[in-house]
Amino acid sequence: MGRKILLKHVNAFTSEPFFGNPAGVVPDAKGLNEPKMQLIARELAMPETAFVLPPSQRGADLQLRWFSPSMEIPLCGHATIGAFHALAEEGMFGMKGNGWFTFRVQTKSGLLRVDVNKRAGSAVVEFHLPVPKFTILKTAPSLVMKSLGLHRSDLHRKLPVARGNYLYIPVARISRLRRIQPDMNALDRACRSLRLIGVSLVTTQTLEESSAFHSRFFAPAAGIPEDPVTGSANGPLGVYLYRYALSNNVVIPSFWLEDARLEFVGEQGDFLGRRGRVKVRLKVKKGNVEAVSIAGEAVTIFSTELLV
Repeated sequence: MGRKILLKHVNAFTSEPFFGNPAGVVPDAKGLNEPKMQLIARELAMPETAFVLPPSQRGADLQLRWFSPSMEIPLCGHATIGAFHALAEEGMFGMKGNGWFTFRVQTKSGLLRVDVNKRAGSAVVEFHLPVPKFTILKTAPSLVMKSLGLHRSDLHRKLPVARGNYLYIPVARISRLRRIQPDMNALDRACRSLRLIGVSLVTTQTLEESSAFHSRFFAPAAGIPEDPVTGSANGPLGVYLYRYALSNNVVIPSFWLEDARLEFVGEQGDFLGRRGRVKVRLKVKKGNVEAVSIAGEAVTIFSTELLV
Protein backbone atom coordinates (compact mmCIF):
# COMPACT_ATOMS: atom_id res chain seq x y z
CA MET A 1 0.00 0.00 0.00
CA GLY A 2 1.51 3.31 -1.04
CA ARG A 3 1.35 6.74 0.52
CA LYS A 4 -1.59 9.02 -0.27
CA ILE A 5 -0.81 12.65 -1.03
CA LEU A 6 -3.11 15.59 -1.78
CA LEU A 7 -3.14 16.69 -5.42
CA LYS A 8 -4.92 19.74 -6.82
CA HIS A 9 -5.66 20.75 -10.41
CA VAL A 10 -5.58 24.56 -10.47
CA ASN A 11 -6.10 27.05 -13.31
CA ALA A 12 -3.93 30.15 -12.87
CA PHE A 13 -4.26 33.73 -14.10
CA THR A 14 -8.03 33.42 -14.20
CA SER A 15 -10.99 33.38 -11.83
CA GLU A 16 -13.08 31.29 -14.25
CA PRO A 17 -12.91 27.49 -14.34
CA PHE A 18 -11.48 25.97 -17.53
CA PHE A 19 -9.59 29.13 -18.53
CA GLY A 20 -6.07 30.35 -17.75
CA ASN A 21 -3.17 27.92 -17.45
CA PRO A 22 -3.61 24.54 -15.73
CA ALA A 23 -1.10 23.41 -13.13
CA GLY A 24 -0.80 20.43 -10.87
CA VAL A 25 -0.07 21.25 -7.24
CA VAL A 26 1.18 18.88 -4.54
CA PRO A 27 0.82 21.01 -1.38
CA ASP A 28 2.84 18.60 0.76
CA ALA A 29 5.55 16.85 -1.25
CA LYS A 30 7.77 16.06 1.72
CA GLY A 31 9.56 12.76 1.13
CA LEU A 32 9.14 12.75 -2.65
CA ASN A 33 12.43 12.43 -4.50
CA GLU A 34 13.25 14.01 -7.85
CA PRO A 35 12.51 10.93 -10.02
CA LYS A 36 9.12 10.51 -8.31
CA MET A 37 8.22 14.17 -8.84
CA GLN A 38 9.16 13.88 -12.49
CA LEU A 39 6.99 10.77 -12.87
CA ILE A 40 4.02 12.55 -11.27
CA ALA A 41 4.45 15.55 -13.60
CA ARG A 42 4.67 13.23 -16.61
CA GLU A 43 1.55 11.37 -15.52
CA LEU A 44 -0.46 14.58 -15.03
CA ALA A 45 0.72 15.91 -18.43
CA MET A 46 0.02 19.53 -17.48
CA PRO A 47 2.36 22.33 -18.57
CA GLU A 48 3.90 22.30 -15.07
CA THR A 49 3.33 20.70 -11.70
CA ALA A 50 4.44 22.49 -8.52
CA PHE A 51 5.73 20.60 -5.51
CA VAL A 52 5.78 22.27 -2.09
CA LEU A 53 8.68 21.00 0.02
CA PRO A 54 10.36 21.86 3.32
CA PRO A 55 13.17 24.40 2.80
CA SER A 56 16.82 23.40 2.90
CA GLN A 57 18.05 26.99 2.62
CA ARG A 58 18.43 29.32 5.55
CA GLY A 59 15.84 32.11 5.58
CA ALA A 60 13.31 30.28 3.42
CA ASP A 61 9.77 29.52 4.62
CA LEU A 62 9.23 26.74 2.07
CA GLN A 63 10.67 25.32 -1.12
CA LEU A 64 9.02 25.14 -4.54
CA ARG A 65 10.10 22.89 -7.40
CA TRP A 66 8.44 22.83 -10.80
CA PHE A 67 8.40 20.01 -13.33
CA SER A 68 7.09 19.92 -16.89
CA PRO A 69 6.16 16.50 -18.28
CA SER A 70 9.77 15.99 -19.39
CA MET A 71 12.12 18.09 -17.21
CA GLU A 72 12.56 20.25 -14.14
CA ILE A 73 11.94 23.96 -14.80
CA PRO A 74 14.02 26.59 -12.94
CA LEU A 75 11.20 29.14 -12.76
CA CYS A 76 7.44 28.92 -13.32
CA GLY A 77 5.01 31.73 -12.68
CA HIS A 78 1.60 30.18 -13.25
CA ALA A 79 2.31 27.09 -11.15
CA THR A 80 3.50 29.36 -8.33
CA ILE A 81 0.27 31.36 -8.48
CA GLY A 82 -1.59 28.03 -8.47
CA ALA A 83 0.49 26.61 -5.61
CA PHE A 84 -0.14 29.51 -3.25
CA HIS A 85 -3.80 29.59 -4.21
CA ALA A 86 -3.94 25.93 -3.17
CA LEU A 87 -2.03 26.55 0.08
CA ALA A 88 -4.33 29.45 0.97
CA GLU A 89 -7.37 27.32 0.14
CA GLU A 90 -6.14 24.57 2.48
CA GLY A 91 -5.22 27.07 5.23
CA MET A 92 -1.61 25.88 5.19
CA PHE A 93 1.47 27.86 6.30
CA GLY A 94 -0.58 30.02 8.65
CA MET A 95 -3.19 31.08 6.08
CA LYS A 96 -6.28 29.85 7.92
CA GLY A 97 -7.91 33.29 8.00
CA ASN A 98 -8.14 36.15 5.53
CA GLY A 99 -5.40 38.77 5.29
CA TRP A 100 -1.97 39.52 3.81
CA PHE A 101 0.79 36.95 4.01
CA THR A 102 4.40 37.11 2.80
CA PHE A 103 6.68 34.15 2.12
CA ARG A 104 10.34 33.67 1.23
CA VAL A 105 10.47 30.80 -1.23
CA GLN A 106 13.51 28.66 -2.02
CA THR A 107 13.72 27.95 -5.77
CA LYS A 108 16.28 26.93 -8.39
CA SER A 109 16.25 30.63 -9.39
CA GLY A 110 17.10 31.90 -5.91
CA LEU A 111 15.21 32.98 -2.81
CA LEU A 112 12.07 34.69 -4.12
CA ARG A 113 9.22 36.51 -2.40
CA VAL A 114 5.53 35.66 -2.71
CA ASP A 115 2.71 37.82 -1.30
CA VAL A 116 -0.81 36.43 -0.79
CA ASN A 117 -3.92 38.53 -0.24
CA LYS A 118 -6.45 35.97 0.99
CA ARG A 119 -10.05 37.07 0.83
CA ALA A 120 -13.40 35.34 1.19
CA GLY A 121 -13.45 32.66 -1.50
CA SER A 122 -10.35 33.81 -3.38
CA ALA A 123 -6.73 34.88 -3.16
CA VAL A 124 -4.57 37.24 -5.19
CA VAL A 125 -1.00 35.95 -5.40
CA GLU A 126 1.96 38.15 -6.32
CA PHE A 127 5.23 36.45 -7.25
CA HIS A 128 8.42 38.53 -7.23
CA LEU A 129 10.78 37.46 -10.03
CA PRO A 130 14.48 38.12 -10.66
CA VAL A 131 14.96 41.26 -12.78
CA PRO A 132 15.85 39.83 -16.22
CA LYS A 133 19.00 40.54 -18.17
CA PHE A 134 18.61 40.71 -21.94
CA THR A 135 21.08 40.20 -24.76
CA ILE A 136 19.92 42.05 -27.87
CA LEU A 137 20.26 40.08 -31.12
CA LYS A 138 20.48 41.52 -34.64
CA THR A 139 17.67 39.22 -35.65
CA ALA A 140 16.02 36.00 -34.52
CA PRO A 141 17.94 32.79 -35.30
CA SER A 142 16.98 31.53 -38.75
CA LEU A 143 16.19 28.02 -37.47
CA VAL A 144 13.64 29.45 -35.04
CA MET A 145 12.13 31.82 -37.60
CA LYS A 146 11.75 29.03 -40.15
CA SER A 147 10.13 26.66 -37.65
CA LEU A 148 7.61 29.39 -36.75
CA GLY A 149 6.93 30.28 -40.38
CA LEU A 150 7.96 33.87 -39.71
CA HIS A 151 9.70 36.33 -42.04
CA ARG A 152 11.60 39.48 -41.14
CA SER A 153 8.71 41.52 -42.52
CA ASP A 154 6.50 40.03 -39.78
CA LEU A 155 8.62 41.53 -36.99
CA HIS A 156 8.05 44.81 -35.18
CA ARG A 157 10.38 47.45 -36.62
CA LYS A 158 10.91 49.36 -33.38
CA LEU A 159 11.43 46.46 -30.99
CA PRO A 160 14.49 44.20 -30.81
CA VAL A 161 14.83 40.44 -30.65
CA ALA A 162 16.16 39.67 -27.18
CA ARG A 163 17.46 36.66 -25.33
CA GLY A 164 16.99 36.33 -21.59
CA ASN A 165 15.53 33.37 -19.74
CA TYR A 166 13.75 32.71 -23.07
CA LEU A 167 14.04 34.04 -26.60
CA TYR A 168 11.72 37.04 -27.11
CA ILE A 169 10.58 37.85 -30.64
CA PRO A 170 8.41 40.97 -31.33
CA VAL A 171 5.69 40.50 -33.96
CA ALA A 172 4.13 43.57 -35.58
CA ARG A 173 0.51 42.46 -35.81
CA ILE A 174 -1.75 40.40 -33.60
CA SER A 175 -3.44 38.95 -36.70
CA ARG A 176 -0.08 37.42 -37.67
CA LEU A 177 0.52 36.18 -34.14
CA ARG A 178 -2.87 34.46 -34.19
CA ARG A 179 -2.09 32.58 -37.44
CA ILE A 180 1.27 31.14 -36.39
CA GLN A 181 1.33 27.34 -36.51
CA PRO A 182 4.83 26.18 -35.61
CA ASP A 183 6.52 23.09 -36.95
CA MET A 184 6.97 21.68 -33.43
CA ASN A 185 9.58 19.09 -34.40
CA ALA A 186 11.69 21.75 -36.11
CA LEU A 187 11.22 24.19 -33.22
CA ASP A 188 12.17 21.46 -30.76
CA ARG A 189 15.41 20.84 -32.68
CA ALA A 190 16.13 24.57 -32.96
CA CYS A 191 15.61 25.16 -29.23
CA ARG A 192 17.81 22.22 -28.30
CA SER A 193 20.61 23.34 -30.64
CA LEU A 194 20.47 26.89 -29.25
CA ARG A 195 19.99 25.73 -25.64
CA LEU A 196 16.68 27.54 -25.34
CA ILE A 197 13.95 26.46 -22.92
CA GLY A 198 11.31 28.33 -24.89
CA VAL A 199 10.33 31.10 -27.31
CA SER A 200 7.99 33.97 -26.44
CA LEU A 201 6.32 35.87 -29.28
CA VAL A 202 4.91 39.26 -28.36
CA THR A 203 2.94 42.06 -30.01
CA THR A 204 1.80 45.42 -28.66
CA GLN A 205 -1.49 45.04 -30.53
CA THR A 206 -4.01 43.66 -28.04
CA LEU A 207 -7.55 42.35 -27.81
CA GLU A 208 -8.45 44.69 -24.95
CA GLU A 209 -7.65 48.41 -24.79
CA SER A 210 -6.32 48.20 -21.23
CA SER A 211 -3.74 45.53 -22.07
CA ALA A 212 -0.13 46.37 -22.91
CA PHE A 213 0.80 43.28 -24.90
CA HIS A 214 -0.37 39.92 -26.21
CA SER A 215 1.96 36.92 -26.30
CA ARG A 216 2.28 33.27 -27.21
CA PHE A 217 4.85 30.88 -25.77
CA PHE A 218 6.29 27.67 -27.23
CA ALA A 219 8.60 25.21 -25.45
CA PRO A 220 8.44 21.81 -27.19
CA ALA A 221 11.93 20.92 -25.94
CA ALA A 222 10.55 21.14 -22.39
CA GLY A 223 7.52 19.01 -23.23
CA ILE A 224 5.23 22.04 -23.63
CA PRO A 225 4.25 22.59 -27.29
CA GLU A 226 2.33 25.79 -26.43
CA ASP A 227 1.83 27.14 -22.93
CA PRO A 228 -1.53 28.89 -22.38
CA VAL A 229 -0.36 31.62 -19.94
CA THR A 230 3.32 31.94 -19.02
CA GLY A 231 4.06 34.00 -15.91
CA SER A 232 7.83 33.54 -16.17
CA ALA A 233 7.70 35.08 -19.67
CA ASN A 234 5.15 37.81 -18.95
CA GLY A 235 7.23 39.25 -16.09
CA PRO A 236 10.33 39.76 -18.26
CA LEU A 237 8.10 41.04 -21.08
CA GLY A 238 7.01 43.90 -18.81
CA VAL A 239 10.67 44.83 -18.30
CA TYR A 240 11.39 44.38 -22.01
CA LEU A 241 8.58 46.75 -22.99
CA TYR A 242 9.57 49.32 -20.41
CA ARG A 243 13.15 49.35 -21.68
CA TYR A 244 12.62 49.04 -25.42
CA ALA A 245 9.04 50.10 -26.26
CA LEU A 246 8.66 53.27 -24.22
CA SER A 247 12.12 54.50 -25.22
CA ASN A 248 11.21 53.99 -28.91
CA ASN A 249 7.89 55.86 -28.63
CA VAL A 250 5.79 52.69 -28.83
CA VAL A 251 2.66 53.61 -26.90
CA ILE A 252 1.37 50.92 -24.52
CA PRO A 253 -1.26 51.22 -21.76
CA SER A 254 0.07 51.26 -18.20
CA PHE A 255 -1.16 52.04 -14.71
CA TRP A 256 0.45 53.63 -11.67
CA LEU A 257 -0.34 51.77 -8.45
CA GLU A 258 -0.75 53.40 -5.04
CA ASP A 259 2.74 52.26 -4.04
CA ALA A 260 4.19 54.09 -7.10
CA ARG A 261 4.86 50.91 -9.06
CA LEU A 262 4.08 50.66 -12.76
CA GLU A 263 1.64 47.95 -13.90
CA PHE A 264 1.15 46.41 -17.34
CA VAL A 265 -1.49 43.84 -18.23
CA GLY A 266 -0.38 40.94 -20.42
CA GLU A 267 -2.80 38.87 -22.51
CA GLN A 268 -2.22 35.23 -23.38
CA GLY A 269 -4.13 32.04 -24.07
CA ASP A 270 -7.03 33.53 -26.06
CA PHE A 271 -6.05 31.73 -29.27
CA LEU A 272 -6.10 28.42 -27.37
CA GLY A 273 -9.51 29.09 -25.85
CA ARG A 274 -7.85 29.57 -22.42
CA ARG A 275 -8.01 33.33 -21.88
CA GLY A 276 -5.61 34.50 -19.16
CA ARG A 277 -4.48 37.89 -17.87
CA VAL A 278 -1.24 38.63 -16.03
CA LYS A 279 -0.55 41.80 -14.06
CA VAL A 280 3.12 42.72 -14.40
CA ARG A 281 4.36 45.18 -11.78
CA LEU A 282 7.62 47.12 -11.97
CA LYS A 283 9.43 49.15 -9.35
CA VAL A 284 11.29 51.83 -11.29
CA LYS A 285 13.86 54.28 -9.94
CA LYS A 286 15.62 56.87 -12.10
CA GLY A 287 14.64 54.99 -15.24
CA ASN A 288 15.95 51.62 -14.04
CA VAL A 289 13.80 48.62 -13.17
CA GLU A 290 14.71 47.59 -9.63
CA ALA A 291 12.07 44.90 -9.13
CA VAL A 292 9.49 42.95 -11.13
CA SER A 293 6.56 40.81 -10.06
CA ILE A 294 3.54 39.08 -11.58
CA ALA A 295 0.12 38.88 -9.95
CA GLY A 296 -3.08 37.01 -10.58
CA GLU A 297 -5.85 34.83 -9.26
CA ALA A 298 -6.50 31.11 -9.68
CA VAL A 299 -9.35 28.64 -9.39
CA THR A 300 -9.29 25.01 -8.26
CA ILE A 301 -10.85 22.57 -10.72
CA PHE A 302 -10.61 19.52 -8.49
CA SER A 303 -8.78 18.02 -5.51
CA THR A 304 -7.96 14.35 -5.13
CA GLU A 305 -5.58 11.91 -3.51
CA LEU A 306 -2.66 10.46 -5.39
CA LEU A 307 -1.23 7.08 -4.44
CA VAL A 308 2.56 7.09 -4.71
